[in-house]
Amino acid sequence: MKSKKILASLLAISMVTSVALVGCGKDDKKTEGKGEETAASGDMDKEQYLNVFLKAEPKTIDQSKSSDLYSSQVLTNCQEALTRIVQDESGQDKIEPGMAESWETSKDGLTWTFKLRDAKWSDGQPVTAEQFVYGITRTLDQNTASPYAFLLYPIKNAVEFNAGKAKVEELGIKAVDEKTVEFTLTSPCAYFLDLTYFKVMQPQREDIIKEHGDKYGSEANTMVYCGPFVISEWVHNNKVEFTKNPEYWDAENVKLEKATMKIIKEESAQMNELFNGSLDVGPVVKTEWIKKLDDTGEFENRRGYDGSTTYTFFNHKDKLFSNAKVRKAFIIAEDRENKIKTLRKGLGEPALSFVPPKVQIGGEEYRDKVKDLPIKDLMDENPDPKALLIEGMKELGLGEDPSKITINYLQSGTDTTSKEYAEFQQSVYKEKLGINVKVDYVEWAQFQERTDNYDYQVAGMAWGGDYNDPNTFLDFWVTGADVVMTGWSNPKFDEVIGKAAKSVDPAERTELFKEAERILLYEDGVISPEAWRFKNTYIRKYVKSLSTPLFGGNYDLKYTYTSGRK
Repeated sequence: MKSKKILASLLAISMVTSVALVGCGKDDKKTEGKGEETAASGDMDKEQYLNVFLKAEPKTIDQSKSSDLYSSQVLTNCQEALTRIVQDESGQDKIEPGMAESWETSKDGLTWTFKLRDAKWSDGQPVTAEQFVYGITRTLDQNTASPYAFLLYPIKNAVEFNAGKAKVEELGIKAVDEKTVEFTLTSPCAYFLDLTYFKVMQPQREDIIKEHGDKYGSEANTMVYCGPFVISEWVHNNKVEFTKNPEYWDAENVKLEKATMKIIKEESAQMNELFNGSLDVGPVVKTEWIKKLDDTGEFENRRGYDGSTTYTFFNHKDKLFSNAKVRKAFIIAEDRENKIKTLRKGLGEPALSFVPPKVQIGGEEYRDKVKDLPIKDLMDENPDPKALLIEGMKELGLGEDPSKITINYLQSGTDTTSKEYAEFQQSVYKEKLGINVKVDYVEWAQFQERTDNYDYQVAGMAWGGDYNDPNTFLDFWVTGADVVMTGWSNPKFDEVIGKAAKSVDPAERTELFKEAERILLYEDGVISPEAWRFKNTYIRKYVKSLSTPLFGGNYDLKYTYTSGRK
């Protein structure tokens, strides 16, 4: 999911084994999950509860400030935006009404009007249009320093307001009345409806935020909830516990009485809990566990592209990585195939560009339309990454002996899997480039803090799209977005993405995104895409109607129930 470390995120290298409960690959139709099943009360288990996996502790669940996948997983289930994204019976993502019961757009595509349903917060207060206006305004307020403000830039004067150059009254959002929210856009936006299910489109209560101040979103009792569930307990670094929200407008269709997201960092512990029944849902990578779980006959397996790309990124403010040839040498040196084969057990495909398969534009898959692979071109033109590195070193006045260079690789996670990934990178860089590599292992919150402050040289994450459009993989690299802090800026890239944002023509947008990817990867070598990940999710067969959309959040428990739990 797109997070500021979006890592939406969001999604460090150690997260390649995080739960990726998303839509299935195009060649895996037999494994597609059904997001909607009708629950007959007689078929349901008497006790309705579910235990799912959460890779790490959310830094915050403040809708305006959260910036990782983990917070998105939590917020999807305890809050509700204007719309929701779920899976239909064929396993395809679809947008359905959320807090908005209906919407319409003007002929010129500039005005979107959403009619709210009668709904309440968990404390019984009504959900109002003004609360949506407040939440969006707060996200765009530069004092909030929201990592997701840029996502709202299609709104008229949002860019200017976020920069402190426009008044709040000039912002293109207003509450027409208590149950009507109206947006005015700068120009028609092809993906605007897709934005309406994301967390920045969830309502926020000004009174609650003022009451708790900076602590808002840091504990369960600092928030009120308008989604299917409320957070009843949050034991930091251990679990997030949900109970059914009796005030939710659609409570009659919420079957689970309790759901627990268990924060489990060690893969072996996670696998044991999945095997013994303490977890009902979880990702599986290692071959021995795949066989062990398959042999039980108790699991449904969902496998396919997960709509994300893992990548390495560089601090361009660092002397060594300020040089494009140096960065490109690291990109070329990456051993994508062996990393996927060795560490992901084949659950992925070498990423030779950034936007992954399954992402659509104009109803067609973007990667099928765009055959350009910038990373392949770099590799073909530069067969010797070490020679390219030396060229860059000489330009920087660093001599021509890579063995005298020691770089610092920042790794999120201290568990066994994280160490395996870091050691693999360390070995590849040493072998292919002849440099020395020191690894710093830190937990996710510290990883975010250090990368935010440019306290790193090289680091890795994954990016999962927030909505089904190439823009969600490219717009956060524009100047000033400050999502992944590389220090890179390119006016041409900004211009291309700006043009794409204003176009609704699929053919034109396709060519613009193709150009943007080429600038990002081939021309400037900003980041090094590694893998287009596959998910391999194991779900107990008694778990029904678990919606696992490809975009917008890893799983939605609203309609989930169990039938046949022993």
